[in-house]
Amino acid sequence: MQRMLVNLLGSIKTEFLNFSHSEKFYFVLGAIAIGAVIPLFLSEYVVGEVLTTMIIFALYASSWNLLAYSGQGSLGHAAFLGIGGFASALLAIKLSVPPLFGLFLGSLFSAAIGLLIGLACVRLKAWFLAMVTFGFSVIIVTLISQFDAIMGGIMGFPTPLLVERGLAFYYMTFALVAASIFVMYLVMKSKMGLAFRAIHENELEAKMIGIDTAKYRLLAFVLSTFFAGLAGGLFAQSIRYIQVSVFDPYYSFLPLMMAVIGGLRTMEGPIIGSVIIVSIDSFLPRIDPILQGLMGPLFPSISNVGPPLRLLSLGLFLVIVVIFFPKGVTSLLHKVYSYFRTNEKKVDNNDGN
Repeated sequence: MQRMLVNLLGSIKTEFLNFSHSEKFYFVLGAIAIGAVIPLFLSEYVVGEVLTTMIIFALYASSWNLLAYSGQGSLGHAAFLGIGGFASALLAIKLSVPPLFGLFLGSLFSAAIGLLIGLACVRLKAWFLAMVTFGFSVIIVTLISQFDAIMGGIMGFPTPLLVERGLAFYYMTFALVAASIFVMYLVMKSKMGLAFRAIHENELEAKMIGIDTAKYRLLAFVLSTFFAGLAGGLFAQSIRYIQVSVFDPYYSFLPLMMAVIGGLRTMEGPIIGSVIIVSIDSFLPRIDPILQGLMGPLFPSISNVGPPLRLLSLGLFLVIVVIFFPKGVTSLLHKVYSYFRTNEKKVDNNDGN
């Protein structure tokens, strides 16, 4: 294990040096600059309720995407989101652990649970493992409800804050999320990431060339659950409250939708998917009165047609993306970028002639 960690760190260092000299490096710097400046021009509500949620769920979706990169799936990732949130909050309340330290301990606890599940189930095929994780998310809800006197999960409780809400919390979250996603990107591009990809492409051939598929699948699962737990701790901080509803199946399917809409197995895909879905959830409710006026007479039994229509719109958008852009919105953006780069080169060649 020590040798593997040394090799991983060496591989990550090499990939970082290669990345720093690539074209993508300047896109990342530009994105970080935009993310750092744009909150200064937005309202406190948009920064706290929209942008902060976007970047937290970008981390959560990226953790699921890392698992998918190794050919695995999870339909119960909300279990690790909730474990990270509950563990970090309870450590701060019950044991007076500093909230920042509790945030990382909660992530480690989530990864430890992921390790136990992985040791038992990592040899299962992708969607059998996904069903196990879904079952585990149901079990964890039952346990927290049964031990409500200790957990306080049914009614919920306020979470101790790292920093006050607003710009300070946004920038702290932005820094943690940016660093975490970058680490995941370096892992995906390292030798370990090559092993993940080989397992995803063809597990049997990966075994034939000497890759210990069980070990690498387990590593991917543990890393994914660590970052999901970190997202859970940040999410609990963001909403300043945590209760058992964080384990709702909606939160298990959310990273899957974000990754698929944005683009599976890419660094930018989950980020783009998070921006799209959080924007839909945050801004479309403002047109509920208009929808009620237009569609309300058609559905007299529904007091507010806005929420079901938004859900229908999101489902329709997901179907359209899967059918027409199976590689996600990212593939469309890449095509647009390539088109403009090609035209730019043609213009330069014509000018040179």
